Amino acid sequence: MKIFTWILSGAAGIFIIARLVGWCPAGSCSASHGATAAIFPTPAPAIASLTPGFEPLTQAFTDAKVQHKLVLVDVYTDWCHWCKQLDKDVYPDRNVQKQLHAYFAATKVNAESDASIDFLGTTTSGRQLASHWSVTGYPTILFLSPDGNVIERVPGYLPAKDFASLLEYIGTGAYRTTSFDDWQTKRS
Repeated sequence: MKIFTWILSGAAGIFIIARLVGWCPAGSCSASHGATAAIFPTPAPAIASLTPGFEPLTQAFTDAKVQHKLVLVDVYTDWCHWCKQLDKDVYPDRNVQKQLHAYFAATKVNAESDASIDFLGTTTSGRQLASHWSVTGYPTILFLSPDGNVIERVPGYLPAKDFASLLEYIGTGAYRTTSFDDWQTKRS
């Protein structure tokens, strides 16, 4: 995957740092795995206020089709430290918000939720979707087409500046024709 290659080889080793300190494969963290919560947008009010621009899963796919956008799915867990950091430090960033609103219909899926949700006409749960998408660490950001096909996936935490660049790269469709490193060089 082009994104994975960029993250691993470029951006000052952000992926390596994120992998070492932030990306937590399922079952390997010391945090409690027992709590499950409903699929976003029904998290605790404090979390909802920190994640502007997100909508329920079904609405995100509807909006993506109507507005000719991609879908960004933040797959998270309640106990994941780096998931909370994304909500606190990355999503509220002005540049991140600009890219989200320009190119994506954004939603969040709790990978440990068993609550029923509709996904493209099928009743499923956050746990089942995370399994379907082969998500094994949190956070994982998925970029999907409006018909539900995974375009790209990014495991782990990225700082706001790098995340905004990634959103622009994916959102503009540049990922189809050029590597992230070449795209970044052309922008400089």
